[in-house]
Amino acid sequence: MFKVLVADDHYTVLDYLSAGIPWPKLDLELAAVCSDGGEAWEACQLHRPDILVTDIGMPVMDGLELIEKARALNPRLKAVILSCHEDFHYAQAAVKLNVSDYILKESLQIDQVASVLSRLTNQLTEEKRLENDRNQLQNVVQQNLSAIRSRFIRKFLEQPVWNEAEWANEFQNFGIRIRDGVPYLPVAASVERAAELEIRFGGAVNMQFVIDNALQELVRLGESFIFALNEQQYLFLFPFPHTLKRNLYEDVREELLRVQQQMHQHLRVGISFIRGEVSRDLLQMKKEIQQLFDAKTFRFYAGERIYAKVLPVETTKEDLFLHYSKALQELKDCIFSGDKARISLAVKEWKQVIENGVYPVEAVKSWVLKMTMELQLKYTVMQNFVTSFDTEMLQRKIASIETLDHLLEWLQAFLEKKSVEIEALREQTVRREIAEAQRYVQIHTGEKIAMEEMAHRLNLNPSHFSRIFKQETGETFVEFVTRTKMERAQELLNQSDLNVAEISEQLGYEHTSYFIKLFRNFAGMSPNEFRKSI
Repeated sequence: MFKVLVADDHYTVLDYLSAGIPWPKLDLELAAVCSDGGEAWEACQLHRPDILVTDIGMPVMDGLELIEKARALNPRLKAVILSCHEDFHYAQAAVKLNVSDYILKESLQIDQVASVLSRLTNQLTEEKRLENDRNQLQNVVQQNLSAIRSRFIRKFLEQPVWNEAEWANEFQNFGIRIRDGVPYLPVAASVERAAELEIRFGGAVNMQFVIDNALQELVRLGESFIFALNEQQYLFLFPFPHTLKRNLYEDVREELLRVQQQMHQHLRVGISFIRGEVSRDLLQMKKEIQQLFDAKTFRFYAGERIYAKVLPVETTKEDLFLHYSKALQELKDCIFSGDKARISLAVKEWKQVIENGVYPVEAVKSWVLKMTMELQLKYTVMQNFVTSFDTEMLQRKIASIETLDHLLEWLQAFLEKKSVEIEALREQTVRREIAEAQRYVQIHTGEKIAMEEMAHRLNLNPSHFSRIFKQETGETFVEFVTRTKMERAQELLNQSDLNVAEISEQLGYEHTSYFIKLFRNFAGMSPNEFRKSI
């Protein structure tokens, strides 16, 4: 629906047009009616109308000046002049401003204005369609260029360089002048927490497209080049001619720290940069790039959102599992204590042990995996404990983590969650039927789950099931279902780009308005307000 703003210093004209034109039928929204040019200009800044219907002679600002200023805000603005003037001077000024129509007030008819508005609506619709087509074509071209760059750099890294001159010519085609003796500084960029971002962006392809485009737009230093190896890894090549006038290392560092900050601020994407040494030929460049992307241990211990020069890391031969029993017992005690501060302190102490020892990355991940699985198993077998634990998902999650900071942050969250669950288990003894009902709801949040249906599934009388559920849990079955779905809605609002209607549908609600009402009752704010507050 397109927005219309009407400006005229005659209230009778404003009333006549406001009441007489069938705005919704024309697929238009009357955004504002204004009685002088100053008020109309303020309304234009607020509403950004698509169509401006204005008188010429008005207090504060005349219609011609208003059109000119409004079009500066929205170059696609359609303007219609209402005037008492038949003077050629005004018509000539209107033509210069590319006014869509010029209507004399003395012959003003609703049908005439509606016809003009209908024609302009069709024009705007067609322009919008053409713009969408252009954007789609531009996106396809951009994706193809990105794919060509990606295939080329992967081929360069994976295949032997038998003919250096041939490869140099191919680099020259991309504008990389290593054939002409220009040295380049390679920098590896790694996206933080890629698995979470992949969910938020709706898949790896979308994620790579967004991040690659953002990096291409943000990096402004010299004739730099960016290649996407995959959705998580990107390669920068900065030309690095010899100069005494500037510190090019510092220029690159400042540029990438700026890019890092912009990516985090505008896209909520964390990114780390690791630089190598300046390369003066293709073989040296290939070796440097491979070392950058093979530096997994350096990356693991360096932390998140960093800019650093890659350094060799020598890991200890000591077995981390020598500390396993002690760590397991300490973390068990922390879970049972219910003290978040104690859990945080224990995790920090073990992080210090791991950093001081510089243990192999896979040994650290195996250590954390074994510990979390053992802790989970211990509490799963406790009487009627309800869990949606998935061993394979846990293994994939830990394998995807690339830094010690992220790994132990995840471990701390896991321990805190277990602590809360154990405390809840202490406070009540849940009947097996109730636990089964809770488990079913947690797994099937996308379904409509009626209390009678659940009672039938458990071979219980509905009234009896309703009564014992309330006795055991302190809330009705309907309240539990709603709470579980609202908690899932909060996760989707935080971790995905789904809109409110899509989330409502995914959670089994037919009417978005009803879902919004439930969410507001649960969270104290609307879904959109909750998303903005994150």
